[in-house]
Amino acid sequence: MENLREPLCSWDSAIVERYNDYTTGNTEEVLPGVTRPLPADLIRAWEQRWHRIAVRELDIEDLVPIPDPPGATMLPIVAGQFVVNIGIVNALTSTFETGGSADYLKQFFEGDEEITAETATDVERATATRARLAAFWPRAAGSVAADADRVRAASDATRARDWSAASDADLLAAVDETTALCGDVFFTHYWVTSSAGMQTTLLGGLLDAHAPDHPPEWAGGLTSGLTGVESARPAKAIWDLSRFAAARPALAAALADIAAADLTERLAAPPDDDWAAFAREWRAFMADLGFRGQRETDPSCATWDEAPDFVLGALRADLAAGAERDPHALEAERAAARAALETEVEAALPEDARPEFRAILALAQTLSREREGTKANWARSARAYRPPLRELGRRLAERGLLDGPDDVWFLRLAELPDAAGDELSPAEVQDAVAERRREYERLHDYELPALFSRPVEASPRRRAAPSGETAFRATGVSPGKARGRARVILSADADAGATVLPGEILVAPVTDAPWTPLFIPAAGVVVETGGALSHAATVAREYGIPAVAGVRDATTLIPNGAMLAIDGATGEVTVEEG
Repeated sequence: MENLREPLCSWDSAIVERYNDYTTGNTEEVLPGVTRPLPADLIRAWEQRWHRIAVRELDIEDLVPIPDPPGATMLPIVAGQFVVNIGIVNALTSTFETGGSADYLKQFFEGDEEITAETATDVERATATRARLAAFWPRAAGSVAADADRVRAASDATRARDWSAASDADLLAAVDETTALCGDVFFTHYWVTSSAGMQTTLLGGLLDAHAPDHPPEWAGGLTSGLTGVESARPAKAIWDLSRFAAARPALAAALADIAAADLTERLAAPPDDDWAAFAREWRAFMADLGFRGQRETDPSCATWDEAPDFVLGALRADLAAGAERDPHALEAERAAARAALETEVEAALPEDARPEFRAILALAQTLSREREGTKANWARSARAYRPPLRELGRRLAERGLLDGPDDVWFLRLAELPDAAGDELSPAEVQDAVAERRREYERLHDYELPALFSRPVEASPRRRAAPSGETAFRATGVSPGKARGRARVILSADADAGATVLPGEILVAPVTDAPWTPLFIPAAGVVVETGGALSHAATVAREYGIPAVAGVRDATTLIPNGAMLAIDGATGEVTVEEG
């Protein structure tokens, strides 16, 4: 199989020479694999909105012109894959970077690649731009909370609405409204995320300068145990469901081996009082967190409330775990350890460095916590696309324009009005969908380099052959040591009912917030991608679960069931036996 050359995919973003440096790092934990045409176009649509808000708010429209679609903005599609355009990220950063945190992107990606923005040459203007950005920091928590209220209201309205009674025009209008919502909340996500990276980078620099021999786990420990981290909520909520069930032995026994389809039936028609009570708890959980799911910013993918297999698997794992894995207690323990560490670190610093330490630490902690809230807001808002577009797909299939409702995800955004208005022939639509499906399937066989410029060639995707290696060194993202059997899970989609047994070490290609309920029974976590501020790393630190990120091909090189020892501070992973 030969390399795939540009043009790689008919729905890829266009090359923009001004911003032409990319990475696949970090994106796998947000939107892994290949993205279908319509979700790709929707990403481009809300990307335009948040970019234009950003350059207007910072008064940098002349410095960072935003390309029109399908030009590559910050989160373009290349080879059908969701990637980060480092070029535009660095262009944004250099408008306010006067030195000290220009390499903050390293906080999000694995490896030792040099990802550093240039400092601004117009220092006076950069200082003014940074002041505008800094004015946002004290308001970050309030902005995230306001976004959450707005997004939840939109989500609740979307869930409650009878879309079958809406007109085609209403369906299209709902798509436009969701695009505006996604763009607004992603603006908050980006600035909280980048600011968190900047502050943790500054924190690390301060520690290096004033305590050069400090333990490697200090930086991570100071941003652990923050409590109230949104991405940690699903794990706690599923644990609470498991404790509710565990207090009712017959119910717990039934849940231990029930199929997802049978669970749905029993929840709809509870056979006894215990099941009726559990059904109420389950409905409350789904009303709160049912929007989550794998590839959760992709509206073409099912949510937990539609496909509860993953939640059921995590629930079973928690039922098998002892009280020592209670995430509420783990979180409180980490919070106490973090508070003690703050005192220790401050005492180790020169007195004149302590005010700066306290100021940077407060921002780093707040922004790291709120980043997870912005991610949830982004995911929940993106899910609002799903109901109206599924209804539109159903109608187009009913009219004979599409072969099936799910073919709607292979249309292009610009085609939707004409398709809804019967201005396209079934033959031309079905031919286009068939060709895009062939492209979509073919793209799964290729992968992009970790860092690249375009034009680029995608190479055939090959899983690494087991090599017999027994020692790996990557990025420690949550301090602590653990030893246990490897539980290799290749995909939360393919292994929807996967269970991590207490004491096992989860080994996965990538983990996003919806995976984190599997952390609770786990003794440790090893992932192939991600960095110190990846979503999974943040949650692992909340619970004091040792974690190592960036172990390339870990799911192939580490045999399932092998005894592992990991060190989440140094990034060392050792296979002790097969």
